[in-house]
Amino acid sequence: MKVFISVLCVVTILVVIVGATSGGYIVILKNGERIRCNEPLAIDGNLAIITLITGQVTSYPIDHIDLVATERYNKLGLGDALTIDELERNEQIPPTPTPRRTLGNYATLSGLGDQVELSSDNPPTPTPTPGIKLQPESYKDPQVSAAFIEVLDKKNLYLYRTSTGTRPDYFFIQAVTDTQREVFHALKTVAEAFDMIATRRPDLAPSTVELRMVETSGRTAGTFRLTQEDAAELAGGAIPTEKFYVENVIF
Repeated sequence: MKVFISVLCVVTILVVIVGATSGGYIVILKNGERIRCNEPLAIDGNLAIITLITGQVTSYPIDHIDLVATERYNKLGLGDALTIDELERNEQIPPTPTPRRTLGNYATLSGLGDQVELSSDNPPTPTPTPGIKLQPESYKDPQVSAAFIEVLDKKNLYLYRTSTGTRPDYFFIQAVTDTQREVFHALKTVAEAFDMIATRRPDLAPSTVELRMVETSGRTAGTFRLTQEDAAELAGGAIPTEKFYVENVIF
């Protein structure tokens, strides 16, 4: 009898979960609340525009939403699946909070020191593209690595490692980011460093910077391939860091 009840409970749970994974999107707030939506959120300035499962459109300040957790969850392809406890709650439409400034409004841009000189005699050669990760080999030009390190350190990004990327002309950075604020800071800082180097010496700068952000526990917090155009857009403020994250993150 106990075995039969256990099996029945498992089947019931699976039915609930399957029914909830037919589609949809989950937005995760920083307070832990999860909001079931019809489609992915959109970013408009410092607001996240959300279409609830009821069809009602509402908005939240970006800094109320855990974008990293939201994107990580939805990349799993679970649709609008929630925990059993959450599925049993009464669905209520939360009020729209008062908008506040986003983290992107506080980011700064500084210059690259004149003492950095870049040079290289090694032409890039094409190679197969493995996964984006830290490689055992350093980037082909140590002075390019030194330029990145100088800028990243000046902008208070300390927990990182560098190597060559998935191609000889790609530069790779792995940064430790345990909070959403650290994620956005690392993304913006790497973009600023890349843009400064590309502006000063476009002939020697990497064609692409690969950035992988990980938590101390080892969980991925977001992976990116930044072109020189991407870096200029982010560094110049043409696109908010939060919006760039949502539109370009690779997990």
